[in-house]
Amino acid sequence: MKLPQLPPLKGIFVTGTDTDVGKTVIAAGLTAALRRRGLAAIYFKPIQSGCPEEEGRLIPTDAKFARDLAGLSEPLELLCPVALRLPLAPGVAAAREGVTVDLGRVAGSLLELAGRYDFFVVEGAGGLYVPLIDTSFLVLDLIRWLRLPLLVVARAGLGTINHTALTVMAARQAEIEVAGIILNRYPKAPNLAEQTNPGVIEAITGRPILARVPEIDHLDEAAGRETLLAALDEVGVKFT
Repeated sequence: MKLPQLPPLKGIFVTGTDTDVGKTVIAAGLTAALRRRGLAAIYFKPIQSGCPEEEGRLIPTDAKFARDLAGLSEPLELLCPVALRLPLAPGVAAAREGVTVDLGRVAGSLLELAGRYDFFVVEGAGGLYVPLIDTSFLVLDLIRWLRLPLLVVARAGLGTINHTALTVMAARQAEIEVAGIILNRYPKAPNLAEQTNPGVIEAITGRPILARVPEIDHLDEAAGRETLLAALDEVGVKFT
């Protein structure tokens, strides 16, 4: 597949070990934390499936959440250039909907945003092996095209060691740099697995746990947003 040309990008690509691990919250929060430090950071999600329709248009809800949390003013169509209706892997959703995933639109949005922003926080769809175009272009291929280091968002509890190690291994096999790992929804009173998992993950993967982000119930309130940004503040420093 011949890929469109991209401008040189500085930033981080946020993936998850699985669906619903919380990577949208982490990507949006990281964008907001970086902007609070004065960096011209922007959230970007190339493709989202499962978008609801409002007034005749599909709304990329992840980009909308990030735009609101980080105080961005860009149109949703620019922050997420490919929106799909069905709640399936994007490659499957596009095929079912008869839609062509146009990477030229993705490249065009990146080119426009690169003229105004210095740092991209790019969120993927699901995990690394999720198909984006048929089954021939995966999230892994998207990351290699963007040439960005990877931030892995993982769960804290039982089962996360295997999921996280496999994600890091897959990235390494694809020659993708892994910057580190964030454990999301880390409980206030961790059980024994949650206490020991961080050290085991670091030992197996050789990559650092950059943050343990707590479970936050009310991100629509100022106190919840502050808790999230405080948990991610030092993470942003490592990338800039």
